[in-house]
Parts: sequence; structure tokens; C-alpha cells
Amino acid sequence: MIILIDIHQHPLHIKEIVDQDPALEKYVKDIYGVYSSPHSLASHMYQLDAAGIEKAVIMPIDCTTAHGCKLVTNEQISWLMEKNSRFIGFASVDPKSPNAVVELEKSIKEYGLKGLKLDPSLQQFDINNKDYAYPIYQLCCELDIPIFFHCGMSLSPIGQAALAHPLMLEKVIQDFPALKVIIAQFAWPWVSEAFMLGVKYKNVYFDTSILFSGTPSDSVRQVLEQQIGLNNIKRSLAKQIVFGSNAPRVDPKRLVWAVQDLQLNPKLEANIFHDNAAVLLDLDRRNEG
Repeated sequence: MIILIDIHQHPLHIKEIVDQDPALEKYVKDIYGVYSSPHSLASHMYQLDAAGIEKAVIMPIDCTTAHGCKLVTNEQISWLMEKNSRFIGFASVDPKSPNAVVELEKSIKEYGLKGLKLDPSLQQFDINNKDYAYPIYQLCCELDIPIFFHCGMSLSPIGQAALAHPLMLEKVIQDFPALKVIIAQFAWPWVSEAFMLGVKYKNVYFDTSILFSGTPSDSVRQVLEQQIGLNNIKRSLAKQIVFGSNAPRVDPKRLVWAVQDLQLNPKLEANIFHDNAAVLLDLDRRNEG
């Protein structure tokens, strides 16, 4: 039985978090663009159970400079990890903040977070800026943590997709060859460009949070089967795709079904649902520790 890891969740609708910040519910609607009501932490765990998810990576987005808010704080991510050991926390920092590097280092070393989430379309920063972005990438290399980049279409009502084109990452990947980069949703609609990066650079990963029209199964099948091709994935990306749902935008079990509907061979399905993320997040070594 596969132990499923979801590498892409935002705990924006967990009631215990919303109750800590009265403004968060408004920010989630106006900035992030999700309008459903909060649910309890217990309900969230039930949602994981229903999807068969054993571990979930939860991540905030620091939009301080762009929008004057944090869509959950690093401290709250740490708090949730303490509440339930099934959570793995990523940090987020505002790249334009002069304290970004210090805040990231603190979040990793003191709060125990395991990676960094950046959303150029929502945080509205230049991926290639050498003054404020490159020091963050350098620290991620030194700390040996991955960066999860939102790329492609932004479902936020105020997100700017032009800032999140995957080709903007190529210079970063070249300048930081040790940096582990995760690209969300195969950067749709720039799927071919994203695929090229994955073929060329083996430190580039992709998650399955693909939803642009119809059901998750429709979107995942169109991108992975029709645009890229399952044979190409098997030959070129077998160790570079990780399961991610992008909850709460999508019910996680619907993304699980979408991947299962592809009827991949058992080894490739196990890679996507567990093995690739376990290697990327170094879970075996951390469990031993």
C-alpha cells in the first residue's frame, strides 16, 4: 500500500488558524480568491483520511509588500505541525523584505520548517532579481531545502501570471545548480516550456495540482497524457513528479482520483504518490533522526 504524500496544501481554511487572525478570512477571499467557509482542524484531518493522504505539506504565502498581508504565518505553520505530526511545514518570506533571509533561516532552524513557498504572481516580485531574490536562493542551497514556485496561471483575482513564467527560472537553475525547484501545476499554460526544464535539469520537480477547466481529472489528463505524453513522463520525468492537490482550491481526493485515472504502471504511480517526495524532502533521514 502506497503511503501518500501531498506536497501542496494551504491551511487557509482551518478554523483554528482563522480564529487567530480576524482579517485572514477576508484576505483569503479578496487576495487568494477562495470563498468557502472555514472548517475545523479535525475536519481537515478527515479530508486527508478520505483521500488516503498520510503526510501533507502545508505552506503560507507572505504578501506583505504586495498586499499588506500574510496568508498564514510561518509561526502558524509551526503551530499546526505541533498539533499534528502528519503536517510538514514550508515557510514563506516576502522577497522584497530586507529581513527575508533572516526570517527564512529562523523559520527553518527554529520552527523546523522544511522548505520555502514563493508565488511570484501573487507576491509580485522578479524571480531573477539578484539584489533581493538571489540571497534567498543561496540560503536555500546552504540549508538544503526546496523552493516551491507557483508558476503559470494564477487563480487569484489579482495574481499576475506574467511574473510566473517557468522560463524565468532557467537562469536561477543555472546559477544555483544545487537548488531543488518544485514548479506548481506544470506551469500551465506553459506546459511545454516547463517540460523542457524538467528534461534538461534533474533538480526540477513538478506537482500534479493542475486545474484550469472542467474536473481535475480532465485537466490532469490533458496535460500529462495529451500534452506531454505518458511515455515521455515515464522516460524523462519518472523521478520528478510529486503529488500535490493545492487544497483548499481542490478537494485532495479528486486529485488522487485524477492521477489514478491515468492508470500508470505501479512503480511510476508509487513515485508520484510517495517516493519522489520522500527523496525530495529527505523524509527517511529525518525519520531516522
